[in-house]
Amino acid sequence: MTSPPEYESVPDYDVAVLGGGSAAEALVAEVGSAGCRVVVFEPERVGGECPFVACMPTKSMLRDAAAGHTWDHAIRRRFDVAEQLDDSHHALDLQRHGADLVRASARLVGDGSVEADGERYHARHVVLATGSEPVLPPITGLDELGDRLWTSADAMLAEDRPARLTIVGGGVIGCEMATIFAGFGTEVHVLDAEPHAFAHLPGDVGEILDDALRAAGVRVCRGVTIERIERRGGGVRTTLDNGATVVTDRVLVATGIQPRTSNLGLETVGLESGDEFVVGLDGRVAGTSSLWAIGDVAGHGTYTHLANHQARVVADGIVGDGTRRFDDVVLPACVFTDPPIVTVGARPKDSAAGNSVWVSARLHEVPRATTDELTDGFLAIGVDRSSRAVVGAHGIGDRFDELAAALVTAIDSRHPVEHLARSMWPFPTVGEILGLVYSRAASAVTES
Repeated sequence: MTSPPEYESVPDYDVAVLGGGSAAEALVAEVGSAGCRVVVFEPERVGGECPFVACMPTKSMLRDAAAGHTWDHAIRRRFDVAEQLDDSHHALDLQRHGADLVRASARLVGDGSVEADGERYHARHVVLATGSEPVLPPITGLDELGDRLWTSADAMLAEDRPARLTIVGGGVIGCEMATIFAGFGTEVHVLDAEPHAFAHLPGDVGEILDDALRAAGVRVCRGVTIERIERRGGGVRTTLDNGATVVTDRVLVATGIQPRTSNLGLETVGLESGDEFVVGLDGRVAGTSSLWAIGDVAGHGTYTHLANHQARVVADGIVGDGTRRFDDVVLPACVFTDPPIVTVGARPKDSAAGNSVWVSARLHEVPRATTDELTDGFLAIGVDRSSRAVVGAHGIGDRFDELAAALVTAIDSRHPVEHLARSMWPFPTVGEILGLVYSRAASAVTES
């Protein structure tokens, strides 16, 4: 166990957690089972955004849009999937693992000290799990839209569907929101300052995605600059710097998020500015003796599965041997558009790709693409020339989100690609594309 700081008296708790989202739940399950005394501070819903206004309801809405269900059916099911916005069982799970729950905001008041609702708590370890918050771009008039302005969370709480919707930002959230609302008949405009979608990924991922969005009726405009946004009558008018205008009923901003670190009392532990808030790969906040961070606030990524992994790493630092790291397993991610995007591990331009060779296969080469009339896509993998192990995989295609688990196993196992190529793939499945890329990669590293 990591050595705790010295106190004049015995701390009230072993671990205090600021924030009660998914990362906190995973941490409590680990350290609680090890016998730690834990207190969790959460002013809103235990469980965080994922079950209530993010991951779960968005996937429910995506499914119902693809199935052709009505909006009314979809929001009823969304309400059920989001547990009727009731966090009771999440709170009970914390308590089942032995944690005390304080439904209030908390802030640091010194090393190992936390204050909430006028009460002071002491702990050997304090873990920040406060999540993130949307970043509003500096667009003239945006802060004057009132209820005409949405975040993605607002959209997942809305009961009425706008007839026309402008989405500012064309990344993961923007594209998923566009897919949902266009699927229910909303006229959707995506305005993105970036000239290309997902340009950090190899191949033509962005082009395939934009073609699919446009085929679904989404009006995608990339490489554009918004000059101002203003309310006009019952709607909103967005003016671009070239003079063009877009008139819709609402604007949904999806231009990014930032770690929620304000008003946490970081200055009381020697971190005088946000620039000094640096979280190492072991989860420890640099320059402090007993402060850790997990989830979005840690600044290493914004996925639920990553937050849960980080929680296990920090738990190992608190009650284990401290050998775990945030990057000791490969990071997978999916964009749940139609078709979905999958990305696992290193990219061709990453330093982590090292001395690698990249190959690809098209989805139309797989017989299941013909039987099910699937949209064409591709899967690319990178293989290290020296170890002959797979280091990364990226692609876009129908059902590719379900390939992520197999790709994670292939990369984390570090098996030579020749071994993977000898595996048997059930016919006819989309998974046969793995056999194609592994075989091609085995030949490519032999020839290189």
